[in-house]
Amino acid sequence: MSSPPIFLLFSLILGALLTGCGQQQPNSGKESEKAALFKLAHMNGCTECHRVAATVVGPSWTAIAERYKDAPVEEARILLIERVKKGSSGNWITWKGGDGMPPLERRVSAEHIEKLVDYILSLKN
Repeated sequence: MSSPPIFLLFSLILGALLTGCGQQQPNSGKESEKAALFKLAHMNGCTECHRVAATVVGPSWTAIAERYKDAPVEEARILLIERVKKGSSGNWITWKGGDGMPPLERRVSAEHIEKLVDYILSLKN
């Protein structure tokens, strides 16, 4: 006679577990997108000089986002895309003597540069 209550309890637990299986956590999509963008940055060699929050050879991406936080987004985006493609120097004189970054347009696709710049600018919040 104790079998039906155990079966009922088991069914309720199993039902609750199955109901939650298809649901995602609210930030899991954002986290997987961030992970994919970091992987893209690593694949293109960006992480040799930059990190999200730490200064390595070049400024951190959060420092870059902070510098452009008050600029119109589209203007900052165009400027940064151009600097990544063509290279830049003298913009960050506090690190490495302001030597700057080499041009990357031959090594990194325009699509990847745009995605990575959008990611960097999204870090300003």
